[in-house]
Amino acid sequence: MRQKVLSCIAAVTILIGSVFAVQAEENKNTDNRWGFDLGIGGTVSTSEYRGVERLGTALPLLGYEGDRLYLRGLSGGVHVFKNENHEFNVQLSYLPQNFFASWSDSSAMKKLDDRYASAMVGINYRLHTDLGMLAATLSTDALGVNNGVMAVASYSYPVRFANMSLIPTLGVQWTDENYNDYYYGVSKSEAQASGLSHYSPQATLAPYGELTLRVGLSESWSAFASGKALFLGEEVSNSPMVEHSSKYSLSGGFLYAF
Repeated sequence: MRQKVLSCIAAVTILIGSVFAVQAEENKNTDNRWGFDLGIGGTVSTSEYRGVERLGTALPLLGYEGDRLYLRGLSGGVHVFKNENHEFNVQLSYLPQNFFASWSDSSAMKKLDDRYASAMVGINYRLHTDLGMLAATLSTDALGVNNGVMAVASYSYPVRFANMSLIPTLGVQWTDENYNDYYYGVSKSEAQASGLSHYSPQATLAPYGELTLRVGLSESWSAFASGKALFLGEEVSNSPMVEHSSKYSLSGGFLYAF
């Protein structure tokens, strides 16, 4: 149960990362604020793993945007360089990807080894223009859990009207063979124990789309709702561990800026 709650926490904090970014952009010229966002949110998400049900929970949320440091959902870091248009960061992120055999209803999946979450360290670049925001992150496993490398690139275009912001995002996520093998591979010993086929995936690309709505309720309070769809690459979706070739998450909540 504890692991399921942690996975849901990860899902909602990832989804509101763009909310924190837009909130910071709108509040950057407000001198009487410290740069914090505090609130509560809830989420429901699907799993790609065979026999694993939907997960859901509610939790507190925290974001911070300063001149040198930031915290956006599960990612925090240091601004190495930052001006009106460009942002170059060194970043540490919690990686919520995990699998616990006891979660699955499949008797074969219950005989597999657990896969654990980790932390990723890397570099992040953001370009802010009138035509939207481009973001790119390159990171590697910091704890030696999956020994993998991940690269993510995205484009967002916040549409602002009255007291609302609508933020559509399109992106792509690349993961190397070490990452995919740890989370989706089936070793020979696991295959023998479970009856699943031995599988060792290669690197793959996974496109995704996200839509976030933020509504300002007052000078300090705002509400948000967000949804994300991630479409797994063929190397991952062909794994005998995987039942669904896409993952979906929905979240919502309230934030207080101060």
